Amino acid sequence: SMGDTEAIKHSDVIINEPGDPSDLLIRVLYWKPQLEFGNDVIVQVEASTVSFRDCLLRRDIGPDKAKFPLVPGCEVVGTITLLNQKAKKEGYRIGDRVAAMSRTGGGNATYASYPVSCIAPISKNVDAAEAVCLVDVYMTAHQALRLSKKQATPLTGSNVLITDGFTPIGQACVQLALMEGANVYVTAMESTQESYLKSIGAKCLPFEPSNWLPKIQGRMDVVIDNTCFDSYDSSWKALNPNGVLVCTGMTSLYSVLDQEGELYGCDAFGDVTVKIQAMWAETKAKYMMSRTVFHDMYASMQSDPKVYQQDLKYLCFMLERSRIKPKIDYRIGIGEVSDCHRRIESGKANGTIVCLP
Repeated sequence: SMGDTEAIKHSDVIINEPGDPSDLLIRVLYWKPQLEFGNDVIVQVEASTVSFRDCLLRRDIGPDKAKFPLVPGCEVVGTITLLNQKAKKEGYRIGDRVAAMSRTGGGNATYASYPVSCIAPISKNVDAAEAVCLVDVYMTAHQALRLSKKQATPLTGSNVLITDGFTPIGQACVQLALMEGANVYVTAMESTQESYLKSIGAKCLPFEPSNWLPKIQGRMDVVIDNTCFDSYDSSWKALNPNGVLVCTGMTSLYSVLDQEGELYGCDAFGDVTVKIQAMWAETKAKYMMSRTVFHDMYASMQSDPKVYQQDLKYLCFMLERSRIKPKIDYRIGIGEVSDCHRRIESGKANGTIVCLP
């Protein structure tokens, strides 16, 4: 436990202004843990994620704006080492294991701070690296599939299309939909992704909507759209008359590639384009199409923490019994975070990259 006076060694990954993976620095300092305004707990990190969202934050593009200097890492599993009255009132104690989520990073470190609204209890019986995959990736897949159902009926025998099925969220959707006996179709970028997705039981379609839409137009019961390729237009056309489209937002690399396949740079123009596209697509999904649900994991955790906690309990239960198996690409130390940003931006990551400080 932390005394009032002793300083402890704290390491993190930090970037001072928007930039490339090579601009991420490793910092080691001696630090007196104290709760700053707005935070209710300090968590000793067991595992954090390295994700596509981190790459967007690092470049300062995309829907969430981080403050610089920035410590990446949006999902964490760890143990509470310091907390205030507000957290105690919510039932938390020092030594409790929690999952934590932040839209603006902070997790690729030995210690991270959170408001109590961003944490949830998590089972002590699951491996930290696998558990951290549940916090956002599996939770998004689980909730997106639930939103797609009518009267909570199982997806057995339904046709389900998952765009960009190779992403961590895509793979989690594939796994969970197959468990319910759905016929799962995915779009994939290249043959290595295709062969992997086939090996886990999905039927593969080409990535470009113009190539896949003719094959399945009007036949899907559910589309989970992770790409927002053409503002959901093709996904919408894939649905049958009673089908449901669930949009998970900008969770795919390809939503921020320009036509040449280059990531938008850190210049204002790319930033603005992405913002406008994201806003427009989100608005269109929210208001203009019926049978369309826009799912935002963080907003759902904030607005209904009890549901989030219960879903997390369920996913841990499934994990403890080996019913689900999160795909982990690499388990890395803090020193390898910048290499992994490169790996994600090149589209090579197969699964979630987990940082174990």
